[in-house]
Amino acid sequence: MRNSRRLLVAACPFLLVFALALLAQAPMPSASSADGSSSPEEAPSPTPDITPLAAEALQRFSIQVTEGAAAGYVDDRVCGRCHADLARSYREVAMAQSFYRPSAEKAVEDFSTPFRHGPSQRIYQMRRQGDRYTFRRHQLDEQGREINVFEVDVDWILGSGKHARTYLYRTPQGELYQLPLAWYADDGHGQPARWGIAPGYDQPHHEGVLRRVQRECMFCHNAYPEVPLGSDVRSQPHLYPPELPQGLGCQRCHGPGAAHVGVALAGDATTPETLQSSIVNPGRLSPERRDEVCRSCHLQPTVAIPGLRRFDRADYSYRVGEPYSDYFVTLDVDEAEAERGDRFEINHHPYRLQQSRCFAESPPGQLSCLTCHDPHRKVAKAERAAHFRDACLSCHTVDNCRLEAMKADAPEHGGVERPEGVANDDCAACHMPKRRPTDVVQVLMTDHRIQRRPDVDAYLAPRAESSPVLVGIELLGEDRPRGSVGEVYRAMAVERVGGQEESLAHLAKHLPASGLTDAEPWYQLIKGLIRLRRFEEAHQLASQVQPQFPQQARFTDLLGILRIALGERQEGLVLLRQALDLEPDSPQRHFNLGRVLLAEGNTEEATEMLRRAVDLFPNFVRAWLFLGYAYEQSNHSAEAIDAWQRVLAIEPKNSRGYVALVDILWREGRRGEAESWWHHGRAFASHPDLLSDTWPPSAEVETDEPSTR
Repeated sequence: MRNSRRLLVAACPFLLVFALALLAQAPMPSASSADGSSSPEEAPSPTPDITPLAAEALQRFSIQVTEGAAAGYVDDRVCGRCHADLARSYREVAMAQSFYRPSAEKAVEDFSTPFRHGPSQRIYQMRRQGDRYTFRRHQLDEQGREINVFEVDVDWILGSGKHARTYLYRTPQGELYQLPLAWYADDGHGQPARWGIAPGYDQPHHEGVLRRVQRECMFCHNAYPEVPLGSDVRSQPHLYPPELPQGLGCQRCHGPGAAHVGVALAGDATTPETLQSSIVNPGRLSPERRDEVCRSCHLQPTVAIPGLRRFDRADYSYRVGEPYSDYFVTLDVDEAEAERGDRFEINHHPYRLQQSRCFAESPPGQLSCLTCHDPHRKVAKAERAAHFRDACLSCHTVDNCRLEAMKADAPEHGGVERPEGVANDDCAACHMPKRRPTDVVQVLMTDHRIQRRPDVDAYLAPRAESSPVLVGIELLGEDRPRGSVGEVYRAMAVERVGGQEESLAHLAKHLPASGLTDAEPWYQLIKGLIRLRRFEEAHQLASQVQPQFPQQARFTDLLGILRIALGERQEGLVLLRQALDLEPDSPQRHFNLGRVLLAEGNTEEATEMLRRAVDLFPNFVRAWLFLGYAYEQSNHSAEAIDAWQRVLAIEPKNSRGYVALVDILWREGRRGEAESWWHHGRAFASHPDLLSDTWPPSAEVETDEPSTR
């Protein structure tokens, strides 16, 4: 698929340009699937079931075993009872410190220093009181007074701090959201530890406090949580229990440990063979399966368009030792002005290693992550040069080093100088130098592409976040989906990061031919038609698809919205109520029903629905906006003003919030406040043209939501 024209698409965390061939509309799902991937029930299980003898031992020693979507795991501290040395050394490894609660003990930040983000003119500060972290963000109005103040407690910290830390908060419903402030460690090349904007936020209008943390993200950033069976499939909201594992524990690389612990505790009944076979040792796997243990998280060819989990697999269904391609479809992209070998991102360790001549010319399976890295141990800084040098000398000899010849061949004669501060015996610093990734420009990471003479100075130069221009997409691996199924995955990859008319048409052409009966691509196709305002087509398809998935509230909800859009309001209301019955704790279902009830003039029930939506998700901007409209309709002006100020505190770029607030303040006779908000909206709203061009307004300020006023 190649682009015929350039189109902007919203991606996380960048904008990208991509285009696909324009094709036709799709009919309803067929009766059989041709995905070609194993279902969770068919996937080989590398970890045996817990035997009755092991289960009895676990119960006797009161070892808790997880159930649900990620069954068979134990607390990682149990592993340390037998493997004390490994457990102790692993606690120092960054993976073990990937996710944790805020605490005074782990605090490394400078809490006295605010951070001002120039492009968005927002001021951020993290505060700490004991173990409690509080995130605060505000702007300044024309008089220098604080405006749009937002505060929330931090529930979790993501990242070991070796390079960076980011901060998450949890909603009452159980969703996790990332905050835009990050703490960056001293990079050793002139950048001290400091606050900065998180990756993907360095622009005037960004996601703010509303970037949802999806299960796909947590798959690599933490151990599996204990959640109900089926709650991690695509149709389910991305919810997390109040308590989560803290860090990537032993079982993330060794598989569920309950069977192994039970066998070990069984005493005389235990043999070396049964003990060994009850847990996955990655070192004993085939080279391909062994390397997938690392690649499942560290092989991400591009952040612009991430790969996709197989449609029939749940997020927490992957087990170490099974073919990763049965679970995940990896892809790569082509950029308009850069070769794949020129692209370097923060999560490119195996991707870059595989581009190395060392890797290509080594016997298959010989050169891997484990050649240089013991995942159980952190190499002390003073020992790193010698440690990695030994790995190089397992293939090369000291005589291979051309350092002295390079130093003699001065730069003016085409040579390269040894990087400043690098010892003569530090192979990695010369051939795998640190460099600045294109996606996380605030940090320096080791480039795992082994090069003879890399341009070290160019790699360290400061750079701004950029938006890649993509012109091609390719599915990787021998076991990748092929034919129409593969084309569906390619189209879906683009649709999931924003979508375009061409990608939707490509999906519409290949989906019926693929034989896929999974809900996700059909749902995405309906949403894409709605995005393009092709309501008749969307309604026709939704009417055919929804009966195939009657227990999925999202299909019932979409069909209800479409009925209302086409004038069948009562039928649509019935469907929205059915969707809410299916998902009674969904803020989105409450919002959708409340918005329609408000337009119908049922202000009392609409207010109840919208109020429940913001109770479940206190930072639900659109729900607060419409709750303000509901309060205004019922003559509760003070509550309406509070609701719209809440909108702007959460999202300072929200144009409708400024319009509504200026309007009601003007009509309430609070002209000075109205003028102040008008000036701020004209400066910072994403669509300032919705506000009057001049002050004072010559007529009542208009809103672009006339049906709700």
